[in-house]
Amino acid sequence: MQLDLSLTMDSGQTPTFTWKKQGENHYVSLDGKHYLKQLSGLEYSEGFDVAAFFKLKDDLKKIHSKIIEDDDILSQAINQFNGLRLTKSNEWETLCCFLISQNNNIKRIQGIVSKLYSDSSFLTPEQLLRTNLTPLKLGYREKYLVETARLIVENGFNLEKIKRKNAEDAREQLCELPGVGRKVADCVLLYGFGRNDVFPADVWVNKAMLEWYGVPEKQVQEFASEKWGKHAGYAQQLLFCKARKEL
Repeated sequence: MQLDLSLTMDSGQTPTFTWKKQGENHYVSLDGKHYLKQLSGLEYSEGFDVAAFFKLKDDLKKIHSKIIEDDDILSQAINQFNGLRLTKSNEWETLCCFLISQNNNIKRIQGIVSKLYSDSSFLTPEQLLRTNLTPLKLGYREKYLVETARLIVENGFNLEKIKRKNAEDAREQLCELPGVGRKVADCVLLYGFGRNDVFPADVWVNKAMLEWYGVPEKQVQEFASEKWGKHAGYAQQLLFCKARKEL
């Protein structure tokens, strides 16, 4: 299995917010139901679908060979971050995490997300509407969470239907939700819906694209789609990690 556990879990994907680091290469899910540990090999709790979580059907070697064609930057990134995988998490939890993540830091996001669990489960939209979120000090993000939950519960917004849409239509539908713009929608599509063909571009990725490829922010999406296509999500994750370390 081509996997670096700590690199993957700490790379800004949904598990960065929904799992807690217990020690070197040891993580426990915030619902308390599962653990992951990597020593000589990967250990995990009984019943945990590790193949789905780490998208083990994705052939990293083949994907890497595709995205490094005429690309010295990604060749370097793969050598630096070998074993970095994309993860697949629950769609609703991912949506909540990235609504909260806006203009926020990782430590604070983790603290807030940890309080969205009740009886060892992440709050459903129905439960969230019955919960007093004021103590979490979410600021404007509270309105986003509450209104999004209300649209799902009372107005029939269906996350399941998004799975059947192409990336463009799925993104457009997600952007109808309060507080969801292009970047949040793409994070939800990549980390929640498992859409490898999207390219979430935050300040780090946009900086990397300008510094290493000479591509200004307005042209990033078109460039990424043409250059990396269905593997754009993997290119993005590598560039994000490389940019955070070097830029």
